[in-house]
Amino acid sequence: MRQKKRKDGVKDFTSYENEHCKVLDEITPSKWKVFCKQCDGEHIVRTRNLKNNSNIRECEKFKPYNWSGLEKWDAIIRRQYGISLEEYYKLIEFQGGGCAICGRTQEPDGRRLSIDHDHTTGKVRGVLCYSCNKALGMFYDIPERLENAANYLRLNPFDQFKKRI
Repeated sequence: MRQKKRKDGVKDFTSYENEHCKVLDEITPSKWKVFCKQCDGEHIVRTRNLKNNSNIRECEKFKPYNWSGLEKWDAIIRRQYGISLEEYYKLIEFQGGGCAICGRTQEPDGRRLSIDHDHTTGKVRGVLCYSCNKALGMFYDIPERLENAANYLRLNPFDQFKKRI
């Protein structure tokens, strides 16, 4: 449908309709209240989105062209680690409900627990909290370095040094 130009030079979308929506009212020269044909609700849409015949992203039924049918986090971990969201939760349950090292059940800031994996093979090892995952990374995932760190904490070299003096 072709739009008429108004006196102020802006295209008139008051009677505009496309496959996604129908314009109900003008809010500002660049924003329009529209009736969404997908969810039968009302949304605010910019003029450029009307011109481009874009889907209404604010609509709860909006799905991008590359939508896989999976929840976002499920799609991410399948792509990056090769496990499903269901396997992630089962792994946490298998580990006792939290981090495999310290047992923390959730991050203080509400983030999910991290999926620990071998960076050379990509193989998933387990689920860790941010701190434990970061600590392993700081030791470059070398078990001998972790053992040395544990021995260091147990032996306390400064006390041994003081005994020699």
